[in-house]
Amino acid sequence: MKIFIKSILLGTILSISGFTLMGCSSGLDPNTFSAEINVVDASNWWSGNGTATVLSIRSNVAYQVDVSNVTINNGQCRYEGYRRKIQYPQSFKMGQTLQLKLTGCNSSNVVQVDVETTAGTASYRFN
Repeated sequence: MKIFIKSILLGTILSISGFTLMGCSSGLDPNTFSAEINVVDASNWWSGNGTATVLSIRSNVAYQVDVSNVTINNGQCRYEGYRRKIQYPQSFKMGQTLQLKLTGCNSSNVVQVDVETTAGTASYRFN
């Protein structure tokens, strides 16, 4: 009888743990956005030749998505808006792009980008 009760108790605990872990899931379809990194020519007349590493995040869905934050390499890579100031939340519809200029790392250092929205978080990995 004790073995039977232990089995039921263990099964119940594992079931509850499974629901808890599923609740931590991001819930956002990764196809909501596409992310790519490019090194672009940032030359201009006052600062001369130069390049910038730019992360572009584009919406792939027709409905509006509000981005509340972007985290690169778990916050270890800093960024700023590319050619404009960035303030969150950013609202997107299909085809609209957010461009971020990396200031704390270069393109070869980026491993993961997390895009946080009101509907959840989508993660993108780079090799």
